[in-house]
Amino acid sequence: MACVVFRLCDGAPELLRDVCLERGWHEFDEEAVDPDATWSLWWKSSGFRTGEYEDCRPWQRLNHFPKTSAITRKDCLARNLRRMRGVYGNYLFNFAPLSFNLPNDYRKFVAEYSKKKDATKNIWICKPADLSRGRGIFLFENLLDLTYDSAAVVQRYISSPLLICGYKFDLRLYVLVTSFHPLCIYVYHEGMVRFSTEKFDLSTLSNLFSHLTNSSINKQGPSYSLDKERIGTGCKWTLSQLRAYFHQHNIGDGMLWHRINTIIILTLLTQAPEVSKSCTNCFELYGFDILIDENLKPWLLEVNFSPSLGSDCLVDLTIKKPLLNDTFELLNF
Repeated sequence: MACVVFRLCDGAPELLRDVCLERGWHEFDEEAVDPDATWSLWWKSSGFRTGEYEDCRPWQRLNHFPKTSAITRKDCLARNLRRMRGVYGNYLFNFAPLSFNLPNDYRKFVAEYSKKKDATKNIWICKPADLSRGRGIFLFENLLDLTYDSAAVVQRYISSPLLICGYKFDLRLYVLVTSFHPLCIYVYHEGMVRFSTEKFDLSTLSNLFSHLTNSSINKQGPSYSLDKERIGTGCKWTLSQLRAYFHQHNIGDGMLWHRINTIIILTLLTQAPEVSKSCTNCFELYGFDILIDENLKPWLLEVNFSPSLGSDCLVDLTIKKPLLNDTFELLNF
């Protein structure tokens, strides 16, 4: 069997390179003078250009489908889920917080905001449409506090999340799609649970360490290294740890996981029409961010393009190294 030759771009996570080399693969030499030099797998953190898809040979694989922004860009996801609700009804597509794209939907947002203007917990969260890792996100209750200078998405804030010892958390689930025609999805059995590092408190909306679970935000917080009640140090668990916690506290989660799988399928169905049936050389590893509320209802927060494969703690390594190896096995490398 021919050796797999993998191609990475500048800035590729070292864990990805390490896994490839441990599998006995060879890294493609970008400066090779041999005109016959070629590669089997090209993995990029950014998207591919049209010409790169067109030049792909039958035995080569690319780690992105075209037009993934249909679900991985926050404003596109909100727009496409709204379209699907219009076609199939709210009952089926009621798994994402009420969202408005700014500036286009500003008047619609103000009309919705005004319905509960004098109510408590009329809390919203504003996110830049094309940024990641928690950058530029803020919460507000007063409409005068809403400011933005680029495309943004404003969502009704889920003010009653499920808490563990007072701490908010969400899930980062890894989803591999090997085909959109037919749709072929693999949800990885292990995932990441991301905690805020300060206890949930609606009276302090400006405290991002209380309301955001992004590890890039929370590792800057004063409580990150502290041994927090039940959570421990840092801000991450494995999904297995969460399921063990549920079991210890008699929290039945069978229906929860069924609903999460349904959310993943329905979300990916919104992208399927955008993907050409000729994209047989592609695969995609998505990061689905799911919040669980106090009634054990899962909510889709966003879908991440090129989810982080960095490894800055033991939890990262425990999850991501087997994830990459299992991904390559599924792809028959």
